Amino acid sequence: MKDQRRKTGDEKPEMKDQTEWVGHRTVTEEAVATFASLTGDFSRIHVDQRFGAASPLGTGFAHGLLSASWALGSMTRCAGELIGCADPDSYVSDFAIRFQSPVLFGDTLSVACQEVRVSDLPKNGGTRQVEFSLANQRDTISATGRLGIRKRAVGHTPNPWEANPAKPWPIEKSALPAPSRALGAEEIVELGPRGSLPIRSITETDIVNFANFSGDPNPLSLDAEFSKKAIFGSLTASPMLSFSLGFAVWLSELMKLPMAGSPSEAGHLGDRWQVIAPVFVGDTLELRYRPLNARRTQSRPHLAVTTFGLQILNQREEVVLQGEADMMLPTLDDPRESEGR
Repeated sequence: MKDQRRKTGDEKPEMKDQTEWVGHRTVTEEAVATFASLTGDFSRIHVDQRFGAASPLGTGFAHGLLSASWALGSMTRCAGELIGCADPDSYVSDFAIRFQSPVLFGDTLSVACQEVRVSDLPKNGGTRQVEFSLANQRDTISATGRLGIRKRAVGHTPNPWEANPAKPWPIEKSALPAPSRALGAEEIVELGPRGSLPIRSITETDIVNFANFSGDPNPLSLDAEFSKKAIFGSLTASPMLSFSLGFAVWLSELMKLPMAGSPSEAGHLGDRWQVIAPVFVGDTLELRYRPLNARRTQSRPHLAVTTFGLQILNQREEVVLQGEADMMLPTLDDPRESEGR
């Protein structure tokens, strides 16, 4: 086996028993623009070259969820058997990713994955866990994560999500301060944005275009005949598409707020989501969102890891996806000011 070590800025996390890095794709400005168009995430740091050039990195970089969608697509395409791609009774049930370094224009990404928890899926149903690392051509780890693949037990005919449905969150209203006052991360839980926003209706074109972009050939989304006989009974949208659409709507709302500190210090750290029910062609999605907590970092106490809850519902007010997004946001109280920086 060849040496598969990939570097981060500090350590070299290695995945046991991994055999190869697959799915090599190069990030271009056109790819970033396409992802923005597919999801509605037009954050300036990704699509505005002048804004990116003025950032601490001196350049723009790709959306975190672009990396996530390519990682899932590469695993489906290159390790389909591992994640149950051709099994009509299996589906990706949950996903988590932690971004470790920015993905710059020109970076070529590849992914390695392995199973980390095995259960007797063919006999009893259950969930398989697969971990992955995403790396660039400089051998730098850009993200790590994990996904779950759920399999319906043999002879189990009811929908797999009916046993434990999630309840829709009540629609809350933000208690925002006066527009002229900046909001710090430590105020987010009490005053931060919360409420409900429309996403949009999902078309077959949306599903196919996102699958083509992410390189995800999952027949649950692309093969009408396969999907009729599979676990959901019809074509379904990739949960990565649903989450990306919801994230874009929420991020646009968050970015409207006046924030403390420098906008260049804000950042997207990672996401987690869980499939509650499938999203079908024609479903109209709604987002409910709320802040959950903020934790000041020890290494940079003027910043806080701020976690937001995201819940996606369909037109019948059924929860289809539930997740969290971690953001690095400036605090209102900057300890560096008393220390003379």
